[in-house]
Amino acid sequence: MWYWRFCFYLMQMIGLVLLPGCGCAPQKEKLVVINVLDTTLYDDCHIKGSINISFEDFAQRMSSLNKNDEIIIYCSNYQCTASGYAVEMLQKQGFKKVAAYEAGMAAWYQEGLPVEGVCKQPYLMHKVEPLEQNKTISVVSTEELKRKIKSLLAVSITP
Repeated sequence: MWYWRFCFYLMQMIGLVLLPGCGCAPQKEKLVVINVLDTTLYDDCHIKGSINISFEDFAQRMSSLNKNDEIIIYCSNYQCTASGYAVEMLQKQGFKKVAAYEAGMAAWYQEGLPVEGVCKQPYLMHKVEPLEQNKTISVVSTEELKRKIKSLLAVSITP
């Protein structure tokens, strides 16, 4: 046992051990998908793996987010503007990799994509056409979000 400790100590001394967070190894990009609906709607149905920060709490809680992560914000559907406002708030705070998934939970559910919850809210069943796109924020489509989530899942389960 003492031999392994000695070897580890020796490798540290000559710089062969790279510790996490030292800046020597490339960091994996992290995707954070945030549902800004109230907790009741989030609990009913949300994109699998997403987190909930209700729009009412968003201003107070956005400082806990990492500015280096890629952040996708969504709400219920194209008629809900909370995701766009949340993206604008993050941009004003210096976040660079943020976008809104304006099709929202309803479109994700209607496409049969992975969700968590019982998904019983009436808004989930109604197709809503896109409104005029907000030109000041980045927007991702259902296909783009699906690809990003799939790519990150593939990375995380690959040894």
